Amino acid sequence: MVKYTNEQPLQILKIYYRNSESVAATLRTLTPNFGRNSRPSRQAVTSLMKKFESTHSLCDVAVPVRLRVGRSVENIAAVETSVANDPNQSIPRRSQELDIAKTTLWRILLKDLTVHPYKIRLTQVLKPMDHSK
Repeated sequence: MVKYTNEQPLQILKIYYRNSESVAATLRTLTPNFGRNSRPSRQAVTSLMKKFESTHSLCDVAVPVRLRVGRSVENIAAVETSVANDPNQSIPRRSQELDIAKTTLWRILLKDLTVHPYKIRLTQVLKPMDHSK
């Protein structure tokens, strides 16, 4: 659908109901305001009216955001304990045991635990030494 200014959908709505809910008459009335080539199409007017009649609003409806449950706090904790218990375990095997997708496991390791998956063993073996003695 074409993006309009805040006043334009209201203007189209008023003209539509003033012209006895006729799309053709609405388009004829809108031509001087919008110009012949930039006026809304028949489909744009009908979809705007359907939207108004179903939602009783001219505001855009917010699209729900998909929930990302893979990188939850529980999964991150489970991966962290799994890596601490067995750093030599492969990604596919760890994914199977934890019942987490391989790509999600990779993302948890990279983004949340900041461990490069190929170098898990090295980072576990080469922990920083305590030089305070």
